[in-house]
Amino acid sequence: MKRKTLVLLLLLFLFFLPIGFLYAQEENSYKGTVKDIKEVSCAEVLDEGYNCFTYDVSIPELDAVEETIPMLAETETPKFNEGDKVYITSVTDEFGNEAWSITGYDRDMSMIIMIASFSILVVLIGRKQGLGSLISLVLTVFILYVWAIPKLLNGQDVILIGVLAVCVMLVLMIYLSHGFNKKSSIGVLATVIGMLLVAILARLFMSIINLDGAGSEEAFLLFSQTDGGIDLAQVYFLSILVSAVGVLDDVIMSQISSVYEIHEANNHLSALRLYKKAMNIGRDHISSMVNTLFIAYAGSSLSLVMLLTYNRGGIGNILKTDVIAEEITRTVVPSLGILLIVPIATFLAATLVPLSEKRKSTG
Repeated sequence: MKRKTLVLLLLLFLFFLPIGFLYAQEENSYKGTVKDIKEVSCAEVLDEGYNCFTYDVSIPELDAVEETIPMLAETETPKFNEGDKVYITSVTDEFGNEAWSITGYDRDMSMIIMIASFSILVVLIGRKQGLGSLISLVLTVFILYVWAIPKLLNGQDVILIGVLAVCVMLVLMIYLSHGFNKKSSIGVLATVIGMLLVAILARLFMSIINLDGAGSEEAFLLFSQTDGGIDLAQVYFLSILVSAVGVLDDVIMSQISSVYEIHEANNHLSALRLYKKAMNIGRDHISSMVNTLFIAYAGSSLSLVMLLTYNRGGIGNILKTDVIAEEITRTVVPSLGILLIVPIATFLAATLVPLSEKRKSTG
């Protein structure tokens, strides 16, 4: 029955999938090799002291060599060197003038090697569960980037589409990663409760702290390029829910697994004793989670924090900026949800696991 439900959910998403998105025409972008580099003046667009370079790029697909527009370099040396494999893009303005620019390195093969290495290790070490996790990861990426985001950009309701995507993502993640069993079902129930807690807390603190989701440069660009058609506050709210899904899954399933292992080791424990022993493990999860979430954020946004500290002179000042306030809230709110859901998930497991085992023995 659970498998049929999962298949129906996937078919529902495929039915509403914007097929045109999958087959949309790509940018006018080509692979090429840098053949020559020239330093040019930046005076026309920037003050003195900056360094600009043009690059001659050989494009095998067009059997041509194209020169890029002047491109700013962060240092005195050019960013790209002769022989580098790059992507070069052509842009034509309203008057028919064509301009070429390098959009980045050709990283296709190196990315494939990195992802393949990760996938192989996941399957070798995780075996069946690892394979299920990979499948759920692929489906999660598909749901989020191929189904949900195009619909949001087309003006559909952010909350409706977002919550539906998040719910299907968490069901797929848990059942495919941990199997179609009682443990996974308890995990789904606990995760849904956890998501409701995170949603309530997100709304509460967005209101108290006065966050509208417009603090980052990316949000501003999204708003301006969609002509104000996107509600940034709703997008920000949804981003908190998405960021909470994986963390909740990790902590909740660890707690439920702990209950199962303790019960298997001593099936004479009462539900209360089982709960207390599992919560000893849960407190370790909580203590390590607090540091893990902060360090993960600090590592991912280190350049931004350094820049703001440099310009504003101290951590007290950078806390006043919208972008930092949004990121702190996006980290703390799921953490609050975890703190609340650990005892709830443990209680559910400690109550339901002995009951299910009794049914097995009597049946």
